[in-house]
Amino acid sequence: MLSYFIFTELLCVIQTSGFSSLTDVETQNVTLRDEAIATKTDVFRQLLNQETLIRMSLVKDVNSLVKDMVEIKEAMTTSKKQLHDAEKEILSLKNEVQLLKTENQKLKEQAVKIQEANNHKFLEIGENLTEVSISFAQYDTYVNKGIKDFEKNASTILSDIKIEVRYLSLTLLELNKHTMELNVSFPNMIEGKLTEYTANVNRSVSDINHKLLISKDYQEQLAYNLSLLENDQTSLKKIISATKKGVGFTAGVTTRSDWAGNILVFPHVVTNNGNGYNPSTGKFTAPTDGTYVFFLTVVSNSNKFIYMNIVHNGADKVRTIGHESAQYMTGTNMAVLQLVKGDSVWVSRRHGKGYFSESAPYTTFSGFLL
Repeated sequence: MLSYFIFTELLCVIQTSGFSSLTDVETQNVTLRDEAIATKTDVFRQLLNQETLIRMSLVKDVNSLVKDMVEIKEAMTTSKKQLHDAEKEILSLKNEVQLLKTENQKLKEQAVKIQEANNHKFLEIGENLTEVSISFAQYDTYVNKGIKDFEKNASTILSDIKIEVRYLSLTLLELNKHTMELNVSFPNMIEGKLTEYTANVNRSVSDINHKLLISKDYQEQLAYNLSLLENDQTSLKKIISATKKGVGFTAGVTTRSDWAGNILVFPHVVTNNGNGYNPSTGKFTAPTDGTYVFFLTVVSNSNKFIYMNIVHNGADKVRTIGHESAQYMTGTNMAVLQLVKGDSVWVSRRHGKGYFSESAPYTTFSGFLL
């Protein structure tokens, strides 16, 4: 708009200069006016340049304002969405508050009922405590009376106990003496019977030899009987030998291990009378028929657990456990088994792993013939 006014003023000046060309004065005026026009043209150009710069700045500002308006519209859209979500959340919270109020009311009602029930129970407890106090007083009276009666009879009872103890001591001494006599006389009695039996056999052999001279058939029969007698004599000698020596063993392990195998082998042999235990296989083989007693002790390794069985010919008989509830837990068990010659007994793992032992074994396996 400013450039429009300047341009109009310039046109008026040009038109005025056309009428002043008739005189010299007017010529001078024209020169002056031309200079003024040139000056004003420069001013006009400067103003046009300034206007161009102003327009460019305004365009830039308008674009920035348009961009800001777009961002404001997007922010308003996001704010509306957030406001809508907030309204939904507020509605949900109101519903939850209403539910909480309802539940709180129910809890208050339940608390009132519980309080009433507790009051009733407290009354009952008070009555029971009163009855207990009365009963305790009666019991205390009864106990005091019993103590007094006991104190009266204590001396008599102690005297009777001392008499019984002396009597039992004498009885035990007699039993011990009788046991020692049996231990001495039993092998002698067996040897005497064996000597007598051998003499009888020798006499029978002499009779048989005499009768062999009479009859050949009778001789063959007697030879067969003699063979049977000799076999019986051999068996009797083996039984007597086993009775004198006994059958029993104790074996153990001397190191700790996280072992998780099947048969636990006890390589450290403490005793092996009768050589029934094999330290290479871990199995005991009965050398003769009889009743045997077996013991098993196992100590778990640190805080591990292990279940062990005493096995007779593949059948589990008894079980022990070293538990993991604490470190180095000990499990023991015993089995009394009826074995025939050739039966095997060993120790096998059921569950868990790891046993503990030292140079003097903790984990051991023992057995003997009754």
